[in-house]
Amino acid sequence: MKLLLCLALSSAAFAQEHPNFSGTWQFAADKSEVHSKVKLGSLAIHQDGRSISIDEQVNDKIFSMTCGTDAKNCKAKPEGESAEVMFYYNGAMLVETDFLGHDKSHVIKKRLKMGEDGKTMEIEVLHMNPTAPPEKWVFSKQ
Repeated sequence: MKLLLCLALSSAAFAQEHPNFSGTWQFAADKSEVHSKVKLGSLAIHQDGRSISIDEQVNDKIFSMTCGTDAKNCKAKPEGESAEVMFYYNGAMLVETDFLGHDKSHVIKKRLKMGEDGKTMEIEVLHMNPTAPPEKWVFSKQ
């Protein structure tokens, strides 16, 4: 009985600690800090258990990817570029690491954080290699 109680409590803690980013999100340019030439539009996110599917509108095109949130690489095309992508949770943040290019040496880390109201999402974009100034992308839930 104690084991069942512990499992139930840890499942509830996991659900509270890891927000679900599912929904349609519209880019809020006026609240964002973008230094790259990427023209962001919307994100359609669907999370189910330990997987995430994202349709992202970038430069007026839609790119789709589906990966686990278990820190294992999957093949994808974020922003239209061939890549391996990895998702994992760090507390309440969902971290996405993109390994781009032919040799996967171009590395971008994105940290997704849900707003307290559940209607805004902030993505901190860190250009790891090559280095570039960090960006902040803000999205509003539709």
